Amino acid sequence: MSYTDPLYRPSLIRLANRGGPLVASLGLISTSLDAKALMAEASRRARLTDFGPEDFIEPLEILCRSYLEEAKLNFVGIVSARTYLLRLLTNRLLMERDRRTHPLVAEQEITAPVYILGLPRTGSTLLFELLARDPRLRAPLSWEVMLPSPPPVAGVRDRRIRQVQRLLDWVDRIAPEFKKIHPVGAELPQECIAMSAQAFRSIQFHTTNYVPHYQAWLDSADLVPAYEYHRRMLQQFQACTPTDRWLLKAPGHLFGPQALLATYPDAHIIQTHRDPLKVLGSIASHCASLRQAFSEDIDLEDIGATWSRLWALGLERTLEFRAANPALESRFLDVRYAELIANPFAVLEDIYAHLALSFPPEVRARMEQYLVENRQGRHGQHRYSLERYGLDPEREWRRFKAYAESYGVEREAA
Repeated sequence: MSYTDPLYRPSLIRLANRGGPLVASLGLISTSLDAKALMAEASRRARLTDFGPEDFIEPLEILCRSYLEEAKLNFVGIVSARTYLLRLLTNRLLMERDRRTHPLVAEQEITAPVYILGLPRTGSTLLFELLARDPRLRAPLSWEVMLPSPPPVAGVRDRRIRQVQRLLDWVDRIAPEFKKIHPVGAELPQECIAMSAQAFRSIQFHTTNYVPHYQAWLDSADLVPAYEYHRRMLQQFQACTPTDRWLLKAPGHLFGPQALLATYPDAHIIQTHRDPLKVLGSIASHCASLRQAFSEDIDLEDIGATWSRLWALGLERTLEFRAANPALESRFLDVRYAELIANPFAVLEDIYAHLALSFPPEVRARMEQYLVENRQGRHGQHRYSLERYGLDPEREWRRFKAYAESYGVEREAA
């Protein structure tokens, strides 16, 4: 089943895809997605050659081959992928320069970070946004993650905020449905998958484009290099901005709890839970809303099958890790979506107790204000269904049965 609904392709994108190849044929814009050529171009632009740890080269090469051989990118897709890869590579060059010229960066200690993980659409974003209202818990912001060099400076209104907002406004024009699924903004907290993308070990790539060979490599890859680079980014952000404790979040952490705790052995983890049948359609819709701008050939049933399998794998890995490491259970706190929605402050009080933090009235007031100002669906209703993506509810419930039974997750009404 191909995804060809023109409502999801703004006229600007259709126009660019029609005229872009002519522009490229005239040599006015490059469409190369060769890994070595991209590295060389990033080096020329930055006038730097040190990309840092070289464990990124293999996944970059695999990703570029997947873009070329599998993704079926249209002109906008090619230009977007190329632009994104060049930005990631340039960021690496600039961050290595910063580590050499500012020794304070590498000296930063990252202490007892707080991680939120769980399937998408299980309340993890709500928790992330609420906890980020507490000045003692610092979340990386989108502008910092997208343009991390030089290190952000406390109290300075950085010009990069405006630059990144312009980039995100362009994303909104390309994929207007996306904001109904996930809020975006230069000064909003950013998920860690955008940070692991800097190591080229991130589920973000297969979410945005059809790159199954790359994703197959990632499924069995060592994720420690991704977390080690993640730490380097936190050190970059923290060097000129004193930070008590980091607040971090991404569903993708389900795939690597062992690598996470190997890198951050004092981390605390909040895991959110919800009936998977209530989130799979939304997950698939999220993927489709991004891919539709970059390819004319979107297979909805493949998207449904792929992401159902992948998220079942992530839950299985975290479940097995927790079962095999009972001594680490005190690091985990389980939060159920229904309880969070019904009584968010009761859940927050449990979280603050788990983190051994006070919950002062002024922090609670900030959270209350956030809830008032950010009601669900403010950007429009996000509509989706399992059936649209070829997912059978009974079959999917059986797939996630072990997870549901382990954490007392009940099936929600249809």
